[in-house]
Amino acid sequence: MTTRETTELGRPKQQVLKATHLTPTARAFLLGICLVVVNVTGFLILWLLMERPPAHRNFAVILGGFVTVLIGAPFIAFLCIVWYSRYREFENSLKGDALSAYLQRYWSKRLIDSLIDESIIKVPSTGEDSVWRKAADEQLNLCDRLFARIYHEQYGLTPFVPPYLILLCIAYAACALLGCTYEFGTGIAPTVTTGVYGISAEVLMASLGGALMFIVSDSVLSIRRKSLNVADVYWYALRIMLAIPLSLVIGGTDAVRTAGVFALGTFPLDALMKIVRRIGFPQLGQTEKDQDTPDKLLTLNGVTLPIESIFAAEGVNSVEQLGASDPVLLSIRTGFPFRYTLRLCSQSIVRRHLGDDAVKLIPIGLADVVPIYFVVKALDGGNAKNAPKVDGVDDVIKDAAVRLFPADDDSQAVSIVKMKFRQIAAEEFTVMLARITPLDPGL
Repeated sequence: MTTRETTELGRPKQQVLKATHLTPTARAFLLGICLVVVNVTGFLILWLLMERPPAHRNFAVILGGFVTVLIGAPFIAFLCIVWYSRYREFENSLKGDALSAYLQRYWSKRLIDSLIDESIIKVPSTGEDSVWRKAADEQLNLCDRLFARIYHEQYGLTPFVPPYLILLCIAYAACALLGCTYEFGTGIAPTVTTGVYGISAEVLMASLGGALMFIVSDSVLSIRRKSLNVADVYWYALRIMLAIPLSLVIGGTDAVRTAGVFALGTFPLDALMKIVRRIGFPQLGQTEKDQDTPDKLLTLNGVTLPIESIFAAEGVNSVEQLGASDPVLLSIRTGFPFRYTLRLCSQSIVRRHLGDDAVKLIPIGLADVVPIYFVVKALDGGNAKNAPKVDGVDDVIKDAAVRLFPADDDSQAVSIVKMKFRQIAAEEFTVMLARITPLDPGL
């Protein structure tokens, strides 16, 4: 009997450098097979269980095939084409030392485990923090492979397949339900009540049509912005499930009800959730609002109301949250360009140390961590490696002190600014960002 080789920690040894993934062609074939299997399975179920005339069964099968193709095609195109362009965007920004710094900052445990699995280092003991960091800076090939594995685990094909199948199955079931209840060729008006919650076939079609319109339009928009996520696909499946219950909320005549359920079906789920919250929870008074003033992202340079709403939808409601978030995962979830996300995270670090007065440093270009990092390096005895030269660093510090503390003693303000700048420069995120987005050393 053979046993797998294990590390000193007792974990199975993994070959990080041999990680492989499906090609775009293989992805297209797999996703296409999933689409065909859902349609064939649905056809067999309708053929065996449906006790309606053949015309209804044929209508349900054709409608189910058309809708599943309409929903599935954008996802196949995204995972086989657009997904790779998004992946290359991160690869182009995270290269060499920059990638090593990113993994050390946000995936240090995975990085240490990979170095141990490849027998590059032994289990580091207390006080040997620099050992694995130095090894990571030297093993850039391993860093590339590790990042690829992490990215595929978080955002690759495997996380997308389950919700993709669930969405196709629910969409086909909704089409089968519509095909079974809709009376055509019999002279019966579509406004006659069906057995589905006592609503007419007209209302049923309007509710499902509105949900389908929202799903296709929102998915195409997300794919165009390269921001489609696994959670979005689950939301789309839930949207179809809620189509009929939401149609029961609208009252009135059939014409009014049909128009209402179709309009309600096109509403995004987050908008519907806001309406439910407003009805179910009391509004805050002015006293509560004054006592709990939100830490608005609008104070960051380059953030507008639509951008703030996107961050809020992803659960990022404060500058502190933004500074503590993984910029790669945050960029994936929001769809924003990676470099733009890095800049906002950079501003949030400065804001965390200097408060609202950090905006006063924008005119002199010190509202981001990288310029402050190079100023501190010049202040402490020379420019950093491959960094632009900083002339008159003492004058720069004095100017920043006057802007931040205009009413304080000059010497005291300068000391405080130096302390704050050194704290910002010592942040792990600052060191990482100095490698990812270095300034031109020829300046």
